[in-house]
Amino acid sequence: MTKNVLERRTLLKLGSTAAVTALISAAAPPLLAASAASQKAGQFQHLDKTLALTLEAITARILPTTDTPGAREAGAIWFIDTMSGGPLASVIPDLRVGAQELNSASGGDFTKLPEAEQDAQLRAIENSDFFGLMHMLTLAGTFTMSRYGGNRGEVGWDILGFERRHHWQVPFGYYDAQVHESSETAQ
Repeated sequence: MTKNVLERRTLLKLGSTAAVTALISAAAPPLLAASAASQKAGQFQHLDKTLALTLEAITARILPTTDTPGAREAGAIWFIDTMSGGPLASVIPDLRVGAQELNSASGGDFTKLPEAEQDAQLRAIENSDFFGLMHMLTLAGTFTMSRYGGNRGEVGWDILGFERRHHWQVPFGYYDAQVHESSETAQ
């Protein structure tokens, strides 16, 4: 059984990028428009408030605010709420169970614990599927395009130092410089 669990976790880690891409591309424009309206009103559309607050506290510890903004400032919870109305609808029960178990282990309310105790609680579950899912959703919600609910004000891109431009000039990197150099000289 241990071998299956490790293989599943490895698959989850390796497939995170592909999963996020699939989730985002599956989100329909009406879902995104409705989510933008609910976010502006400060009301969750698909998550109940208790679950949303617990998940937001988790995201805030996975990618905390330091000298740069974290997941809370990027609005990662709004990404999770948006995707919960469509592509993530099937994982809501897993999020709910994981949050309930974390709250129980935390004496009733994870959000009320001091940050150091929250970190200890999360370290205790960091190899669980629930934590892996929350880790992926936190990163996706922080660094995705803001139209998908997260990365509010594009602060995630600011953290990375991402330059917002429409067009990138070749060569993109040392690995393809010679290819582009020879195609430019041929013209």
